[in-house]
Amino acid sequence: MSILKNLRTTHFFWDISNEFIHLLGIAGLICAVDQMFKSAIDSEPEDNFPRDMPHTKGCVKIMRAHNPGFSRGHLGDYPELVKISSVAAVGFLAGGLQYLTSFFPGQYKLRKLGMAIVIGGALSNVLDRIVNGKVTDYLNIRVGGLKTLIVNIGDIAIYVGGIIYAIASLLGHDD
Repeated sequence: MSILKNLRTTHFFWDISNEFIHLLGIAGLICAVDQMFKSAIDSEPEDNFPRDMPHTKGCVKIMRAHNPGFSRGHLGDYPELVKISSVAAVGFLAGGLQYLTSFFPGQYKLRKLGMAIVIGGALSNVLDRIVNGKVTDYLNIRVGGLKTLIVNIGDIAIYVGGIIYAIASLLGHDD
């Protein structure tokens, strides 16, 4: 009987559901869009920056900054630690998403969506860290206390996905 119980707790490693594939598709789309913007920003000449983003009335500037660390450059002096912990975090989240989709199909939809959005944003930043050793940031949102913060779509996805997950967890009504 214990062998069957052990098989039940480990089957999620190879039980790939359509729900998981769809959520990975969302994550992949977020990652791809952010990577396209980063590539376009990095290929432009330096004198194109900063500039106002069209139709934002000066509230958003397009800039180019490279961040070797986490948010606001934290641990930038330890690039290998940042790289390894970033890869581990994305792997942990992907494993958690696989677990939720395997053991709770059709349940916790908002939490799963939040996780997928976070994974997409984090994966884009991890790719930058692995390939370039730093993350390209390009949006300076000039509202309130955010005026000094330069982010990318991946960062925004991490924040938005985390908020969706937290709200769904607090409300507990996302089945």
